[in-house]
Amino acid sequence: MNKAKSNTALAAALFAACSLAGATALAAPAEQAEEVKIPKPDTPVLMIGDSMMRILGRQMEKAFKKADVQPAVAFSSLGSGLGRPEAFDWTAKIKELLETEKPKTVFVCLGTNDRQALELENAVIRYETADVWRETYGKLIGGLMDQLLEGGVTRVIWMLLPDMKDSVAQEHAQLVNEIVGEQAQVESRKDRVTLLDLAPVLSRHPGKYSQYMMSPTGTSLSVRDPDGVHLSVDGGKLIAETVLKKYWRK
Repeated sequence: MNKAKSNTALAAALFAACSLAGATALAAPAEQAEEVKIPKPDTPVLMIGDSMMRILGRQMEKAFKKADVQPAVAFSSLGSGLGRPEAFDWTAKIKELLETEKPKTVFVCLGTNDRQALELENAVIRYETADVWRETYGKLIGGLMDQLLEGGVTRVIWMLLPDMKDSVAQEHAQLVNEIVGEQAQVESRKDRVTLLDLAPVLSRHPGKYSQYMMSPTGTSLSVRDPDGVHLSVDGGKLIAETVLKKYWRK
């Protein structure tokens, strides 16, 4: 082989190698993006919760209707929680809602009213018994998640409690959020239970209560009720819009 042919062959080999390396480099990000892709939630959509869901559920219904995410229905029970089934039985209500609404995506916001003893069928677990209360409450949260998933729901989106004005209420909210996070990471649930942190939406500095937030247009919005716990109408609207952007407007 003469020198010219040798140089030509070498150039061709180098071009092929560079092309292969370039193709591999271009393919890698696509493969990586595929690994972290979150499936778009399915409809029908159900929103359930205690008094925190009352205004929020209404605003989500309106936002979903406007965005043609249908059907979408909200149910809230004021003053309810998981610790007092004799006062309101969430297990029975969820069974009913699964049968009537047949949801595929369920948003949950619960726990605000559970800063109390857990009055169960065979025992009363006092809130002051921290370790026992935490373990028992975790089983209640996990059981509710399992009930939804075993009832045909493909994705549970659990809304973590926002920051509270009162320090005692704030401590309880953080405890509930920690327990929910632990239960969501159980192997059988972690691919189908998603946590939605409301703090960045409702607090200028997550971890600290905020009464006001800036709207996308730059105006000041009062996002919380004067009681320092619940949402205002503007707060509900802000979360509803956040939900649409995060899960449906890809």
